[in-house]
Amino acid sequence: MRLPRLIFVFIASSLVVAGCADESPPPLAPAVLSFDDGWGQVFVANLDGSGLRQVTPTVGDVSSDSRYASFAAVSPDGTQLAYTRGGRFIELVDLDSGETRTVHEGGYQPVFSPDGARIAFSSGGGISIMNTDGSDVRVVASGDSGFGAAFSPDGSRVIFNVGGYIVEAPADGGESKVILRDQFWNADPSYSPDGSTLVFSSNRGGNNGSETYSMPVGGGDITPLTDTHAVHPKFTPDGSRILYTRATTLSGEAVVDISTANRSELASMNPDGSDQKRLTPRSITAEMPSIGGGL
Repeated sequence: MRLPRLIFVFIASSLVVAGCADESPPPLAPAVLSFDDGWGQVFVANLDGSGLRQVTPTVGDVSSDSRYASFAAVSPDGTQLAYTRGGRFIELVDLDSGETRTVHEGGYQPVFSPDGARIAFSSGGGISIMNTDGSDVRVVASGDSGFGAAFSPDGSRVIFNVGGYIVEAPADGGESKVILRDQFWNADPSYSPDGSTLVFSSNRGGNNGSETYSMPVGGGDITPLTDTHAVHPKFTPDGSRILYTRATTLSGEAVVDISTANRSELASMNPDGSDQKRLTPRSITAEMPSIGGGL
């Protein structure tokens, strides 16, 4: 049986109360969780898994279909969704109206900046950044096999994978810096909300797959968080949980050897790796989580 491709961006808005003392602040928009199913469809749901709905057309795993959707990312305010269509078009969807438009051709894996004004994406073996409307496209890091960008919490840097090692570059362009390079394959880097910690996936566990690890941003001890196959880790905005993709059997057992897996699902855990539990329903495959909106 084929396993779908296994390869939480949320910004909490500060509310300033002005005017009369009895004036109530406006409510935050509900948190929105997005993911793709590995078969060409993108979904959104509430953070607790309720309200699940499909955003993109059903293509039935026809990867040659120009509507094939993957790599979904929710905007920080939870109102828009960016995703890759047909492997090379970056689409922007208004989640309220459903209006969709193409903002870039020739890129994939979009991710929003913390202020929602820019999108970083993979293109031509490197990392580029553009305004959300598709204007002012610029390469910030060129190199073979650069992919999987994530912004730092202050938006000043992007971190990504190049050939199995982790690299950081200024978001406005400049010299790249290697964060982690060793004999293992390291990927999916993402910052903690306070910018002190990196989480990433790596095959350093010696299994036929990758696990999730954490390390200080400035370097130091690498801590294993899972002992089963787990990739695409993302912190929640308050830093209390990590969301990730894990491989399981059809009965729902997490696996170490990726060749024994039959499906993928989203799961969550504490930052120390404890309390690992399923997030998405067993009725659907799910991978590559992203979050926007308010809690």
